[in-house]
Amino acid sequence: NNQEYDNLPESDDPNEIREQVEFYFSDHNLRTDEHLFYEIGGSKNNPVSLKHVQTFNRMKRFQPYSAVVAAIRESNLLIVVDDGDYAGTGKEAVQRKEPIDVKQEGDDDAPLSIHEEFKQMFRMTQIKAMAASIYAKNFGPADEAGQIALEKFFKPYGAIMVRKRPDKNTGDWKGSVFVEFDSADSAKQFLELDPKPKYNGNELAVESKRGYSERKCKEKGIVPEWDQDPSGRDHVRPGAFRGGRGRGRGFFRGGGRGGRGGRGGRYESHRPRRDRRDRSRSRDSDDSRDWNGRRDKFQKSRDFKGGRRNERAASRDRDGNPLDEFGRPLDANGVPKIGDSRKEKRKADDGHESPVAKKTKITKIEIKEDE
Repeated sequence: NNQEYDNLPESDDPNEIREQVEFYFSDHNLRTDEHLFYEIGGSKNNPVSLKHVQTFNRMKRFQPYSAVVAAIRESNLLIVVDDGDYAGTGKEAVQRKEPIDVKQEGDDDAPLSIHEEFKQMFRMTQIKAMAASIYAKNFGPADEAGQIALEKFFKPYGAIMVRKRPDKNTGDWKGSVFVEFDSADSAKQFLELDPKPKYNGNELAVESKRGYSERKCKEKGIVPEWDQDPSGRDHVRPGAFRGGRGRGRGFFRGGGRGGRGGRGGRYESHRPRRDRRDRSRSRDSDDSRDWNGRRDKFQKSRDFKGGRRNERAASRDRDGNPLDEFGRPLDANGVPKIGDSRKEKRKADDGHESPVAKKTKITKIEIKEDE
């Protein structure tokens, strides 16, 4: 929680500062940190105010501001922008030396929007991150397994990211974590440790993240996301990710720098919300993965009550007989009755207008008024 980060001691250590900020702008963080991804403009690689970066929870302890600027100037991955709009002490910005590389899918040369870039970057790294991640639980009492303590525990094994898993109803920690390592080999080596690693004397239950996800999907009767057809689906949408800054999720790499910490008092999963809705879908449903298709199918069915067309179809004449959308009477099978036009004319001459004639008259009057 926020208090955990607020209690960190002040520091002007250039290595800690540099490593923390480098992590924020790394591919590992940007693929889930929607806020910072939009701040840099995706592949546009816009500078971001260092004053803004210093407001992140993990950065507040780094003082004075001049120490932050000096540390970033020594980075091999970032540069300090101090000209133009950022000229002057206190106005400096930070920028990646190399823009993020978001490859376009397919043969379309049209530029991607920033939202499309964010989705594409997540897709590009999803499989790699899955292979380098593990699931772990049995950490003991929650008050002895804080975010920072967990990061320090996994860091020697090559971990770069620790994410506490929240209860979807209460937001409280469920007692388990997903840990991403610097490579699939590091994750494999951790899983093969014998005896299993212990946290405060508690032997951990561990398995690969993919194995855990497949097992849970099988229990719920749903198809794992990586086996679903991605065409036409929004795997990521704005607001679906809170990135490294958010909700008690910790990110770190080397030097014990940790993630940006949390703004709220709860944890938030980075699984796209759409997947949560997918949990209730049947594996055998032909259109379970295509919400738009199911919507269109329903709107074309007789059960659909919305829309002007159906409102007209549901109208009746003064005697309660059903009329179609053009005001024509329907028979018992719902087929329009086509009358003799000569009889319609005679009825009109006698002062008795048929539904068709009446409808036509109203239409002509409406057109005349529009003119």
